[in-house]
Formats: sequence, C-alpha cells, structure tokens
Amino acid sequence: MEFDKAIPDTAMQPVATVIGLFRGTFSGLEPLTNDTPLTLDEARCNPIFYELDLNPDLEDTDLIIDLCYDNLTPMWLQDLERGTDLPRGIRFWPHWFEIPDYRELRDIDGRRVYPRAPGTHTVRIRTARRKIGQRGMIRDFSPSNHGYTSPVFELTIVPGGDDVRE
Repeated sequence: MEFDKAIPDTAMQPVATVIGLFRGTFSGLEPLTNDTPLTLDEARCNPIFYELDLNPDLEDTDLIIDLCYDNLTPMWLQDLERGTDLPRGIRFWPHWFEIPDYRELRDIDGRRVYPRAPGTHTVRIRTARRKIGQRGMIRDFSPSNHGYTSPVFELTIVPGGDDVRE
C-alpha cells in the first residue's frame, strides 16, 4: 500500500474562477477596463462578457452564478449545465450579463445607485457547484461547495452615442 503518494485535494478548489470582463466587438472579445469605457448606447444595448476558467478536476459539475453590480442585491444568472450549456472538455468559457436597465435602484445599504449612469461601476461574480435538487433553492457559495467570489472589477460608462434617454 502506498499511503505516502500525494492525492490531489479538490475538496476546497473553486469550480470556476473569473478571468476578466470583456466587450463584444466585430473582431471578438476586447478586455473591458477603465481605459476602454462603454458608451451609454453600448451599456444599454450590449451584454458584458466575462470569462470563466473552469476547474478541469470538476468537469462534470454544473454551475450556479450570481452577479453583484454596484453593490446591489446579487442577481441570479442562468445556471450552467455541463454537456448542455457548457460543452464537456472546455477549460475557458465566456458567459455574459446585461447592465440592469433601471434608471435608479437602492443598493444593499439603501443608497441610491444609477446602474447605467456615466461613471465607474463595480462588478463581482460568484460561482459554485450546483447540487442535485438545488435549482430554485438556496444558493450555496461556500468553499465546501467549491464556491468562489471574484475580485471587484471596474467598468466605466461615458456619455456618448445617440441615445440620451438614459
């Protein structure tokens, strides 16, 4: 018996981590940073892409994903099922979200937030394993469920474009 062999411990590794935020262009995905701002038209019409680095040791795991935009209450994004929404054997996968379409909201501390207003906005993304029977139930982003919370990403919206209804 060989007890001294190292066994990889995947018990606490995240099922997926977030690489960064991107905008969709005709030539592909372009990193979205404060140096590459969105116009009001782009914020209204185009989704924001983010790239997931999927853990190859947890290849048969379905994902739950939450998005926290500007410190608002987390929004549930679509669950991703391996083999259906996520092809098997894929390491990196782009997914997307839309900037909330409200002119004014309240964050979790009660402050006013203007999701599409010009300025710098923040995004955090949480991922975890979806357990059997978890759909529509409590969402567990703990490390024991292979949960992960991204660092805070910033994106900038600048005035511009023809749409001034925002």
